Amino acid sequence: MKTNALFIFFIANLLFCCKTENDTKEIAIPSILKGEVIDRDSKTILLAKATEDMRQEDKVMLIPIENGKFEFEFTPEDMQAYQLVFEDEHLDGGWRSIMFFPEEGVTTFKLYSMDRFSENIISNNGLNADLNKFNTDVAVQFEQKSRLFFKRNEELGYENLRSEASKALSEKLNKAKTQEEKVVMYDAMEDLGEKGLDRSELGKKRDAEYDVMMGEYLDSRYNYIIDNPTMVSYSFLIEDLTYIDLKNIGEERVLVAFNKLKEKYPNHAYTKLGDNLFRALKDLNPGGEYVNFTAPDSNGNVVEFKTVLSNNKIVLLDLWATWCGPCIAKTRLVKPVYDNYKDKGFTILGVAGERENLEAYNKFIAKEGWPWQQLIELGMKNKIWEKYNVMNGGGGMFLVDTSGKILAINPSAKEVEDILKERL
Repeated sequence: MKTNALFIFFIANLLFCCKTENDTKEIAIPSILKGEVIDRDSKTILLAKATEDMRQEDKVMLIPIENGKFEFEFTPEDMQAYQLVFEDEHLDGGWRSIMFFPEEGVTTFKLYSMDRFSENIISNNGLNADLNKFNTDVAVQFEQKSRLFFKRNEELGYENLRSEASKALSEKLNKAKTQEEKVVMYDAMEDLGEKGLDRSELGKKRDAEYDVMMGEYLDSRYNYIIDNPTMVSYSFLIEDLTYIDLKNIGEERVLVAFNKLKEKYPNHAYTKLGDNLFRALKDLNPGGEYVNFTAPDSNGNVVEFKTVLSNNKIVLLDLWATWCGPCIAKTRLVKPVYDNYKDKGFTILGVAGERENLEAYNKFIAKEGWPWQQLIELGMKNKIWEKYNVMNGGGGMFLVDTSGKILAINPSAKEVEDILKERL
C-alpha cells in the first residue's frame, strides 16, 4: 500500500544535477559519473533510472568503488532522473537513493554515510538552481519538521501509537513460520488500517497532525510543479504517481500539472509512463474498469486479457514473479479457491514478470504445477506492471468480472471466495 511516509524518503533525496533542458527527443550522449565516497566502507554503488525497481538486476548497472572513489561512463537513453544506491544498503533492505540527471560530460559527487545524507554534494548546472531553491524554500523545511515530528513519536513510544488489535497481529506475525502465514497477517493488518482500527487514540491524533503538515507541503510542492513545468518537476510528478494514492494529492491538481508537462514534453518517456500511471490510479479501483493488454505465453502464443475475460464470468489477474516471495504465497493461498470454482466460470490468469530469461520461471512452474494459464512479461516489454501501477512491487492481484469491472484489488483468498460465493 502506498503511504504518506514515503514522502520523507523522497524529500531527503531531492538532490539533482542536470544537463540543459532541451526538447523531448531521445539523446545518445555519453555521461561520466565521478565521485568521492566519504566515511563509509561500501565497495559498490548501483545505478539505474529513477523509475526502475532496484530489485531487477537486469535494470541495474554496478559501479565499483576503489580507494573511496568511483568513475563510470554510460549513455543515458534520454533526459530523465537516475538514481545511485549503495549496494550494502540495498542488501540490508533499507537504502536512500541519490537522485540526479546525467550531464553531458562529467557529473561529480561527494557522498557521505547514510546519517550524513543531507551533506551529499552533486555538481551544479542547468536546472539545479531552481531545484536548490525548491529544496531550500520547501523540501528542507518539510524534512526538518518531519524529523522533529517522528522524534516526538519516538519519545511517545511507537507501541503507544498502535491499537491493541495491531499489537496482537504483530505478535502473530512474529510467530509465523511460512510466507503463507505471513501473507495472511499482512492482509489482516491492511484491513485494520483501512478500517482505521490500527491506531490508538494517541496514534490517531498524531496522524491527524501529520496529515496537516503533509497537506501544507503538498500545496507548496504542486504550486512549484505547476509554476515551473521543467524536467525536474516532471520527475517529481512521476515519483508521486508511482508511490502515493491519488487522493492524497487531489486528482484535479495532479491532472493540471500533468497536462502542463505533457504539453511541454509530448514525446518524452515520462509522458507515456504518466498516462499509464494516471489512468491506473484513477480507474483501477473496485467498481472501475480493467486495463487491457496482450502478452505471450511461454511458447510465444500471444494472448489478450480481454479474450480471457469474455470466456469466463470472473477472472483473477495474478501479476507475480519468481523472485517475489509474498506474491507466490498469495497465489498458493488462492489455489484451493480455484480448485473449488474453476468449473463455475472462474479462472486465474497469471502473468509472470521475469527479467532476462525464462530459466527461473520454467523451473518454478515445473515444481509448483499451477494449472491455470500463465503469460510472460519478460523485461517489462508490454508495460503491464506500469499499466497496473505496481512498478514498485513484485506484482498484484485484480479480481475482474466478464464485463471488465474490477471487483477487488489485492484481495485475500477468503475475500475472493466470498465474492465468488455471492456471484457464482
